[in-house]
Amino acid sequence: MNFGSINPVTAGAVDVNATVDYSCSSIISLLSYIKVCIEIGPGASDTDVNNRYLPHASVTSDRLAYNVYSSAARNTVIGNVYGSASPPVILQHGPYAVTLLATAKGTQTIYGRIAASNPFMQRSVGPYNTSLTVTVRMAVISLIDLLPCVDSNPAVVPMPVTAQMLSACQITASPLDFGRQPSNFSSAVQSTSQINSSCTKGTAYQIGLNNGLYASGNQRRMRSANGQYINYELYKNAGRTQRWGMALNTPETVTGQATGSSQNATVYGQVSPQSGLRAADYKDTVTVTITY
Repeated sequence: MNFGSINPVTAGAVDVNATVDYSCSSIISLLSYIKVCIEIGPGASDTDVNNRYLPHASVTSDRLAYNVYSSAARNTVIGNVYGSASPPVILQHGPYAVTLLATAKGTQTIYGRIAASNPFMQRSVGPYNTSLTVTVRMAVISLIDLLPCVDSNPAVVPMPVTAQMLSACQITASPLDFGRQPSNFSSAVQSTSQINSSCTKGTAYQIGLNNGLYASGNQRRMRSANGQYINYELYKNAGRTQRWGMALNTPETVTGQATGSSQNATVYGQVSPQSGLRAADYKDTVTVTITY
């Protein structure tokens, strides 16, 4: 059962199907039935069948809650205790009209679901895997019943369960507003804004800022409707000495290692002293890019 690649940003419930093919043979009497029972026990790290977990291949404390079900509605867990709320799958074949060697053959769909309630962003990037033991038993009966299959020689096979957690990020930024200023000012005007990022746990990322819409070379500028400009700059530090740019793998960007929770970075803006400005609204749009 392979849940495939999971994007933690858009995950929700992840549903996949697997199948169990079976073929059971026995000498039977007239009008008898062959009953087939498919049992699935808990995984190696599970306490019971109602609480199955898919652990990360190396960070075993990171787990994804999932389960396997007997129908597409995914409301009955397949277990290995008869008469419980999570019973094995019981299938009936027959009645057979003659006394002979009969074979009950079929395919049972197993419906898997990784629960939407998992905190996907807080689970490590990489492979998740476990294995479930599938036991197929048979019994020859004269009347249809839901009793256990008494079989001293069942077929036992492993069912690998896998998933791959992808690196993914979300990012938002608040506006940076330098407020109302006189047309001539002799000292720098400063303001800040916040960039909020959230990436899958363990993801290495870099956040870059481009030069905006109206830059002259590397000089960022805001523009008014009448075509005047105000020079400004964006920095990574409160002292406003480290320019925040776009060049990856250089000191221009802000780097980090994701925890799976929201992480904030402050943008420190500064307008240098200027004079002779016309009264107007001055604006620019800077693109924030997160690379991972």
